[in-house]
Amino acid sequence: MDASCEIQPDQFEILIVEDSPTQAERLRRLIQSRSYRVRVAANGRLALALLREHRPHLVLSDIIMPELNGYELCRAIKEDPELRDIPVILVTALNDPKDIIRGIECGADNFIRKPYAEEYLLSRISHMLVNQKLREAQSTEGIALYLGEQKHFIHAGRQQILDLLISTYEQAVQVNSELQARERQVIELNMRLAHHAAELEAINREIALKNLELAEASRMKSAFIANMSHELRTPLNAIIGFTGALLMKLPGPLTPDQDKQLNTIRTSARHLLSLINDILDVAKIESGKVTLTLERVQCQDLVGQTIDSLRPLAAQKGLELSVALPSEPVVVDSDKRALTQIIINLVNNAIKFTDTGAVKVTLSQRLEEGQLVTEFAVADTGAGIKAEDQPKLFQAFSQLDSTSTRHAEGAGLGLYLCQNLANLLGGKLFFHSEFGQGSTFILALREKH
Repeated sequence: MDASCEIQPDQFEILIVEDSPTQAERLRRLIQSRSYRVRVAANGRLALALLREHRPHLVLSDIIMPELNGYELCRAIKEDPELRDIPVILVTALNDPKDIIRGIECGADNFIRKPYAEEYLLSRISHMLVNQKLREAQSTEGIALYLGEQKHFIHAGRQQILDLLISTYEQAVQVNSELQARERQVIELNMRLAHHAAELEAINREIALKNLELAEASRMKSAFIANMSHELRTPLNAIIGFTGALLMKLPGPLTPDQDKQLNTIRTSARHLLSLINDILDVAKIESGKVTLTLERVQCQDLVGQTIDSLRPLAAQKGLELSVALPSEPVVVDSDKRALTQIIINLVNNAIKFTDTGAVKVTLSQRLEEGQLVTEFAVADTGAGIKAEDQPKLFQAFSQLDSTSTRHAEGAGLGLYLCQNLANLLGGKLFFHSEFGQGSTFILALREKH
């Protein structure tokens, strides 16, 4: 650069015209960082007043502003003989070529596109100040051009047009560089995505293979359990039958010790048979081989028969076993065997985990969202269930230490079976329990349409 063209920033004053206080402050700090003197106007009308009071060396103006926009401000400056030589740079987010033509028509000397790079903006300001005297030396010329079938006549000197072309070219280069950088980022991201997609595909294939292996293992497990259970039930039934015959003294009299021992054998055999039946039911449910037989079930009769069969068990522990039944008949369409099994398991559990107090079975009906809901509730005054144990309650083979004395009977399949049977019946099994206060288990069946 020629020495005569070098500038001392502190000798130049720049007027910023920006209606956004945040943007105005940002520009002020940026330009002052290069030692330029700065004034700020909040809109075009205020800017004109400041221009006529004190002439700056350059105007940096936003376009979209209230009262007087950037185009109108630029035109007013260029039409004023006292102000027309002040370079005007328009800062805009507009990208339509017509907007650029409007800027040239109103006499703008340069454009800065938003969002702008700070160094680029500062270099444009410096360039405009350096070339200001060169522009003053040029004669005024004009050029006509067509854009969008409209004719535009631009009064501009060669230097102004050259500056605008260079500025537009520089911005085009900058935009192109940004686009290329983004394109490289997109390519890199696509490569990463393709790599991750390949990894996910490999993982999915591995998961699918494992699922097949698990399904086959589950099938073989269910088949094994079913076969073994059938094989075990035959001798167990024989043991129970022969023990019953001995206890009836059909072969001959028994001593008190023999009678006691045979009763123990029969009780243990029946308990083992019950466990085997539970395992068979689990195997059927998991293999999808449970077939439901829907029929009209009279719920009062079902509850009454179930309670009568379990009264001796409650009496052995000194528990009160009661029922609360509505006076009006309650009838549901359901599988009677599955429904009976759920109620028996719930009541049996309540008796097992209650040492003192009572077990109560309640039958009720209510309307919920226009549907008739039948509920079987089994409440006990037992030990209750700890909060940390409740999430494990319906898991298979899960046994909880609900009291200080562990109830070891069973394989932990009762509630698991109940929940699965309730789901098969289209119902819901839920509970609420307070440790040390007791539990209530509720089977809710919705009327089917």
